[in-house]
Amino acid sequence: MRLLLLLLLQPLPDTAVTAPDTGKVDIVYYGARLVRFLAREERVVLLDSAWVRYRDMSVYADSITYDIRRHTLSAVRKTSAGESALVRFRTATEQVTGTELHYNVDTRRGMMRHARSQVENGWISAREVWLVRERVLNALNADYTTCDLPHPHYAFFGPRVKLFMDDVAIAEPVILRLGRIPVLPAPFWLVPVASRRKSGLMPFKVGSATDQGYYAKGISYYWVLNDYADITFLADIMTRRGVQFRTEGIYIVNPYSRGSVQGSYIREFWNPANPDLVRYSFNLSTASKITPLTDLDIQAELISDTAYAPDYAEDRLDWLKQEVYSYGALTHRFRGLGRANLRAERHTYYMRHYDYQLLPAASISFNTRTLPLGWNITPSAGFSRRLEKSDSAGTDTLRAQRLTPSLSFNLTSPSYPIGTIEISDRLNFSDSRRSYRNAPLSHTQTLSHELGLGTSQKLIGIFNTSEAVSWNWTDNLTDTLPPEPGLTFSLGSGFSLFRVFSTRALNLAGILHTVSPNLQFYYEPKITPSGVFGRPDLLHPDITTLQFFLRNGFQAKRATTKEKFDLGTVNFSTGYDLRQHRLSPVYATISTRPLLLIPKTDSGPVRRRFDLNLDGNLGFRPESLRLSDDYQLLTSFSWTALRTDTIRHQENGLELRLNHTLGKNLNMLTGSVSFSFAGWRLGLNSIGYNFTRRQLTDYSITLWRDLHCWEALGTVSGLGKQWRWDFEVRIKKLPDVRFGKSLFRTFLP
Repeated sequence: MRLLLLLLLQPLPDTAVTAPDTGKVDIVYYGARLVRFLAREERVVLLDSAWVRYRDMSVYADSITYDIRRHTLSAVRKTSAGESALVRFRTATEQVTGTELHYNVDTRRGMMRHARSQVENGWISAREVWLVRERVLNALNADYTTCDLPHPHYAFFGPRVKLFMDDVAIAEPVILRLGRIPVLPAPFWLVPVASRRKSGLMPFKVGSATDQGYYAKGISYYWVLNDYADITFLADIMTRRGVQFRTEGIYIVNPYSRGSVQGSYIREFWNPANPDLVRYSFNLSTASKITPLTDLDIQAELISDTAYAPDYAEDRLDWLKQEVYSYGALTHRFRGLGRANLRAERHTYYMRHYDYQLLPAASISFNTRTLPLGWNITPSAGFSRRLEKSDSAGTDTLRAQRLTPSLSFNLTSPSYPIGTIEISDRLNFSDSRRSYRNAPLSHTQTLSHELGLGTSQKLIGIFNTSEAVSWNWTDNLTDTLPPEPGLTFSLGSGFSLFRVFSTRALNLAGILHTVSPNLQFYYEPKITPSGVFGRPDLLHPDITTLQFFLRNGFQAKRATTKEKFDLGTVNFSTGYDLRQHRLSPVYATISTRPLLLIPKTDSGPVRRRFDLNLDGNLGFRPESLRLSDDYQLLTSFSWTALRTDTIRHQENGLELRLNHTLGKNLNMLTGSVSFSFAGWRLGLNSIGYNFTRRQLTDYSITLWRDLHCWEALGTVSGLGKQWRWDFEVRIKKLPDVRFGKSLFRTFLP
């Protein structure tokens, strides 16, 4: 018996690699520098760098004792000369370290003292941890923290904790401690510790506000419905308003559907100014592929009043929200036939007291069909019903409805010696009804028709020419006046010239300059209304003009990488009225990014980028020899100079963004700048200054400090004459756990 026992327990050489035959017998592998066999006690004692492997479980310790009869092992650490060797218990998915371990191999249960284990985004440590069943732990006097220091800055402490590995930790009760100082208790809490999304309670914040009183905001439960959707239920309790209920949901089922929904509701029971006031908001956004050929897009917004968002929202953008927009669009593609669209839309402008609806708008476009002789036709049809309401005095003063059906088609010929011929035809009908307060109903019906014919050629491979003629007429069916016809002829010609300037400056291989002059001629004869077509007088023009365009494009090529990039364009345009013998204003436009010539540094820990965009237009009036008033120059500049400290995981440097708009009665500067150094970041997140009015329009200043696992944030922001300030200290990996101005508002202004 003893011989058999010794054979079974004979340790394998360190270099041996033997796969356990789990189908017949479970083998326990072990090793150490010193192995002692206690045959009478049926125990094996492993000393000095001991290890044991059984199935997917491994134990490493200074000394391990294995009881063969009871199938239990015990491991302890040894402390000597100031060095500690912790017991490590490892499975395929978890690792726990501690000072003492007792484990039953058969039942797979055990306990460890002074245990510590890393979970998603943090660490859990406890005085005792009991493995009650696979992947389920009971812990006594446990701490959870995301701080990796030996003495964490903070921890969530629970006398009794049940931990479901890669799932959730349940503590009864739980206390947030800063260092060893208890700060905030709760009767129980659920802390997600999973690498995947898990349902559970989320942290909330408490504080006070002048208009809301004492509050607890963000009391929430996060519910994971499945792998594709989740929803969060929230409640905000305010002593001067009431209880606001909110919900936020999101779903992603790629590639078939994705969307989100947000809603809120409050009945202000405790509002002394207006008790029992009901306020709500609703937002829905979804994009779905109902079938492989059918798409549905919906965006819906609904709000009870314009003041609801500024009163409750913490997002600064909502301060300016004075309109809501909703639409729904259904698109279906018919194989071999075409596409149909059905759309409903509503847009409300609260400040303008204006609202319009498209209810509905429909269109169908057919696929291109080939006709005899190689011609192609593309027909389409549409219909819209537009409803409008406008009010400038506080009551409804205008209601309007316009029905607009339309038919159109495009004909395209094959390539002829004279070029490709294109024919377009469109027929529109409009039925408009408008009613004003204390005024009779106004009813108008209009029929319009547009017919166009055009062709284009490339002569001798250089000149691009085009010819077109269009005829249109409009008839007001509710009056006795004849239709208003119109006839337009146009001719156009242009070409392009290229030249390469060789240069080695700035590491360039050359610059390509493309110049494209273009000349357009427009002629509209006088037409006397008569019948459907009227009587055109081709020899007496009503409008006859020449339009001239000169386009310049610049492209550069780097010598090393052979990369081509556009430097910009400079364009000129003018016109001449042949009938009145008057030269139109000369307009010049420029669009360029000159700093692209400077190579960027974006490798390793260093990032240096410069960018400058210039977009402008300018007009010159020949008759007065003065510049026109409709000039504008848009300038955008960005500069990034950052160096990443890979040891401290910090970025040091400067980031600058500036935008300037210059025009008639307009001189506006907006931008942002941030400076980071040694764990500090000072940012002017946004600033706007109107030089014309000499007024600061808005600003937002942030001071951020890295506190290892914490971060401190202070902000001062203003919009117009309104301003606010705030500060908070929050956990980096748990940003919902924060302490800020709202918590201490009783003592602060």
